[in-house]
Amino acid sequence: MIRRLFIGTAALTALALTPQPLLAQESPEEIDQAMAMLGQMFPAEPLTPEQETRLPQAQRIITRMIPEGTLGELMGSMFDKLMGPMMAAADTSAITAVIKGIGLERSELDLTPEQTAELAALFDPAHAERQTREAAVMPGVMRDLMTVMEPSMRKAMSELYAIHFSQTELDGIEAFFQTDIGTAYARKSFTMSSDPRIISVSMEALPQMMGSFAEVEQKMAEATADLPKQRAFADLSAAEQAKVAELTGYELDDLKAIQESAAEAEDAEAVEGEGE
Repeated sequence: MIRRLFIGTAALTALALTPQPLLAQESPEEIDQAMAMLGQMFPAEPLTPEQETRLPQAQRIITRMIPEGTLGELMGSMFDKLMGPMMAAADTSAITAVIKGIGLERSELDLTPEQTAELAALFDPAHAERQTREAAVMPGVMRDLMTVMEPSMRKAMSELYAIHFSQTELDGIEAFFQTDIGTAYARKSFTMSSDPRIISVSMEALPQMMGSFAEVEQKMAEATADLPKQRAFADLSAAEQAKVAELTGYELDDLKAIQESAAEAEDAEAVEGEGE
């Protein structure tokens, strides 16, 4: 359970790092408010008095399982072994440099990896060195992130153990981790979670997983087949269109012009698609 929780947290951390341009557009206060709202989506029940009595023992167990600094070091190791090579293989920084230099969207470019690299070098002669230096910084950044999260993780795991394990079970778990074998298990279980074999197996299963994802749209369509279709602005009555204008603050004529422009763009894309 610990390993699954950690891997899930690592994935969330990686996702949190991804949309930096979007985050940069928001003020610190707005980001704090957004994070607070997300936190409120997952309210936790307070511990019962009985669970509170088990909490100190649960905290001792978690301390043995997650010694201080463990998560930060593991995240750094995981980045070195897994995330770093994956990011290097994707080399999204090259296409980003090209998009920024040309001013086109990614969907508007049809480039081979070699062409992308060549163009990236034109727009950013220091692209390769920049990528190397940025990659060197990331393990430390990830360690720092997990170091900040570790106290909260330790607290959450302690409470979970106090909730889900009885006094007898906690006694047995603590006794196990006090042995040499238990200590070795706690240490090696974290090391194994960053082994490339884990990612390798995941990659092998990816085609089958993607096949399952492809069925989702069809299943959703079947589940909603009896529902009325979503209406476009043109399908609304005059009163409903006026309500949209009132709620959005746009003039009715402006809304109609936006809809006409969108329809023209869709028609143009359809014609272009037929010509390919």
